[in-house]
Amino acid sequence: MTSFKAELWRQFYLYKRYAFNYISDFFLLILMFMAIFWGGSLVGGGVLGKSLNALVVGYVLWSLIQNTTSQMGTTVMNNAKSGILEQQYLMPISTKRLFLNKSIVNMLMSFVQAILILILVMFFTNHWIKFPAVMVIPFLLSLVVTVGLGYLIVSLVLRFKRIGSTLIIFQYIYLGVLLINFENYNGITKYLSCLLPICPMVSWMRLAINNRAYNTAFYLGGSLFNAVLWLLIGLLVFNLTDRYVKKNGTLSLY
Repeated sequence: MTSFKAELWRQFYLYKRYAFNYISDFFLLILMFMAIFWGGSLVGGGVLGKSLNALVVGYVLWSLIQNTTSQMGTTVMNNAKSGILEQQYLMPISTKRLFLNKSIVNMLMSFVQAILILILVMFFTNHWIKFPAVMVIPFLLSLVVTVGLGYLIVSLVLRFKRIGSTLIIFQYIYLGVLLINFENYNGITKYLSCLLPICPMVSWMRLAINNRAYNTAFYLGGSLFNAVLWLLIGLLVFNLTDRYVKKNGTLSLY
């Protein structure tokens, strides 16, 4: 708990110290959404009704993932560069717990930002969405997947040190994936989408928001499978990478 509190206060002071940078990033995310929205208005008559619900849900969840994973990657890269990462490995807690604390704190901060983005997006589009209570389940499962993705990002940084370009490519490719309405597909495509991180949760949320009939057992099962799958993948890759860098002494950037 002490390490978690320390990480929470560290993140708070970073936001306070570099407020202008974080505010700029926040408004950039808003402008990106509005560009997508206005682009839809110019081409094909606009993004309205159920289509806008789907767009908002996909984009807000992407912003949550993007903020959490990019902050994790950037923080660990900077720590490796300054030598802090080696000091953190000497702390009297496991590295798994250390990065879990970082991931949870980043998710808390990103969650607050995602809520603000959601409110501003609904305000600017003048399209207010009613969220059913059932959405809590896929949202919480999405957070579990985000923890797994956080471990994957940390593993890449520990192994390759500099992955800034990879993070950017991943973020914007995955934005396109989350905006695909897999719930409208049939057969194998729909089932295969359950292998992609968070996709079944996003589909479930879109169906619930749009008050469409859906197979609850399929989306609950698919979301649970997705959450467990990516958490296990993240932990497995992290354990292998953690052992590798300790054995080869490659924690530092150089």
